[in-house]
Amino acid sequence: MAAVVELAYRPASGPDAAFYADVLTAVRPSAPVDPLVARYEWEHPPDAWLAQRFVVMDGNTPLGFALFERPRWERTERRFGSVGAELLPDHRDATRLSAMLDEMERRLAADGARTITVRAPEDDTMRIDTILARGYKEDRRQRRWELDLVANRERIARMTDDSRARMREQGVVLLTMAEDVDPERARKIWRLSTEADQDIPSNLPIPEDTLEDYLQWFEAPEIRAERFWLAREGDDIVGLSVLSYPPVRGVVSTAWTATARNVRGRGIARAVKCETLAQAVDLGIDRVRTGNDAANDPILHINASMGYQAIVGNVNFIKEV
Repeated sequence: MAAVVELAYRPASGPDAAFYADVLTAVRPSAPVDPLVARYEWEHPPDAWLAQRFVVMDGNTPLGFALFERPRWERTERRFGSVGAELLPDHRDATRLSAMLDEMERRLAADGARTITVRAPEDDTMRIDTILARGYKEDRRQRRWELDLVANRERIARMTDDSRARMREQGVVLLTMAEDVDPERARKIWRLSTEADQDIPSNLPIPEDTLEDYLQWFEAPEIRAERFWLAREGDDIVGLSVLSYPPVRGVVSTAWTATARNVRGRGIARAVKCETLAQAVDLGIDRVRTGNDAANDPILHINASMGYQAIVGNVNFIKEV
């Protein structure tokens, strides 16, 4: 374990997102982070959340980054937030990581938080041990999955054909957002997503995003209207699924899949997800990833039926301060 060093915390801005993405990619090359996606997220924060980010320095040398974020207190009844910190591999040790988490916890608590969460990949023993030593307890696990689109090409084509036939029988239309001419489509997508957000298994409240946040998300560099799939029943949008295509580096992943509560059990989530996968195959993508809470049984079942294989997931930790 390295000796304790005096760390400095320089406030980070948009251009520092590239360094943030490089650090995460260097630590976990199997899960690369796109710098353009990271910068867009930094520069277009959701209205319900506040975040502070820092480049962590030892003298003139950048070692890594640290951050904390929390909901606006007027948007939640519970005062909670999350912290994060990571170091470049050559500087990565438990002493520095603990010091960085300590600083972010202190600042977040001073900002009014009483519950703090932090995340770690489930195979990162050093990080997990450091977190547990700081008094955290395991909260929830997020499963991660990868689908080999080459090996499962025929399965996906068959499932897509079956889902399309089932949707036709039900009068459900599948189309992309680029094809949808409804001037209210953005508002309808937002309402559907807001409803579905509240059904995600969680031990903490999920503040609702605004319509403006959704309009910003549509413009994100990894989102394309012609790759954003919708399910329509009459005037209503009842399902959606969209893949994230990182423009610089990374693995194509499910950004969001949701269905309206009143149509669940009719195969609509499977149908829109099949459309995203069939489109990815046509685009020459060799694999896609997705993630979900370990207690989300319906999505777990869909993933398994499509041929997804489990990969390293994340563990969320929590403590009261």
